Amino acid sequence: MFAYQKYMGFEAANVADETSANLEQLQHNGYFVVEKVFDAEALQIMRQKLDEVWEQQQLEYGEKLLRKIGDYGQLRCMMTYDPYFFDLIIHPKINHYVAATIGETAILHLQNGIILFPNEFHNQAKWHKDFAKDFVSSKILSFNAFIAVDDFTAETGGTWLLPGSHKNATMPSKQYVENNKIQIHTPAGSVIFFDSTIWHRGGENYSKNRRRAINQIYTRPFLKQQIDYPALYKGKIDLESKLAQTLGLWTIPPKNLNEYRVDHPSKRTYRSEQG
Repeated sequence: MFAYQKYMGFEAANVADETSANLEQLQHNGYFVVEKVFDAEALQIMRQKLDEVWEQQQLEYGEKLLRKIGDYGQLRCMMTYDPYFFDLIIHPKINHYVAATIGETAILHLQNGIILFPNEFHNQAKWHKDFAKDFVSSKILSFNAFIAVDDFTAETGGTWLLPGSHKNATMPSKQYVENNKIQIHTPAGSVIFFDSTIWHRGGENYSKNRRRAINQIYTRPFLKQQIDYPALYKGKIDLESKLAQTLGLWTIPPKNLNEYRVDHPSKRTYRSEQG
């Protein structure tokens, strides 16, 4: 039996379905996990695509530079190398929670592939925030959809999180982190959703295989993106599509007064009601 004591002025959270249950978990702990978003066939394609893009980027930039700047195992602008990755940005199950947290006008801050190589130190192993601001907002400003392309286990290096740390602007102490950290163990095909202000870090891969993931961060449209996606993909995708909106092509500041003083709203580079 479960029952509350009654207190004047308190409202009980209304959890009517899986979505509202996950959003309550997000509110209190800063994260939730949805399993079986991608099936075995989709995961096999994803692994192949990630490996192919990584080989291209490693040839293009060189191992020495990538290690020097802390980008070894990090894949960026993957859509430029393979349009397959565009579909993941607006995947319906991911977009469902993006719309429920950030809103329908959310834009992509970044889409990065992550490969943890066996027994390799990586830059993401340090505790960090993906939205590193020294304040706490009353609304979520930035939201991660972290796709587990391979199994996340203690051996493969499942992501570590500090539950509830999205509610505090201060850096937690080492003792607090050690006493409260948790490691996410979840099968391949899951998506770990979390508030980008939560403290977290990548695990260490002690297995014999690569552990792959894709990190997609969505923000409110007035925040700057990691890469200038509108400049990169303008003219290459349908401007009237959901993909264009999510990539930020509807929230480009006018470059001059002539672009601002247009004679019809459809000509605006920063469309109305985008936030």
